Amino acid sequence: MLRSYEAIYRHGQFRWLNQIPPQVNKEVRVVLVMDVEPAKSKPKENIRELLQRTRGAWGKGKTIDEIEAEINAMRSEWDREWNQ
Repeated sequence: MLRSYEAIYRHGQFRWLNQIPPQVNKEVRVVLVMDVEPAKSKPKENIRELLQRTRGAWGKGKTIDEIEAEINAMRSEWDREWNQ
């Protein structure tokens, strides 16, 4: 039976990402599948631009208590039973 384990291979060593394979006392065949495309990282977002885009998301002129009440109401909907 084949099992798969995910790791990053760098400079002759594996860095396991999830579950580490068990140690065995016999020879094990390993198949390496390489992703040869360079990883594309997203550009870091400017915090000022992010805050500007979110400005007013909760409306204007609300108190912290009003905002917390809205959040708590939304959370209570998540916890309700769906087959009622």
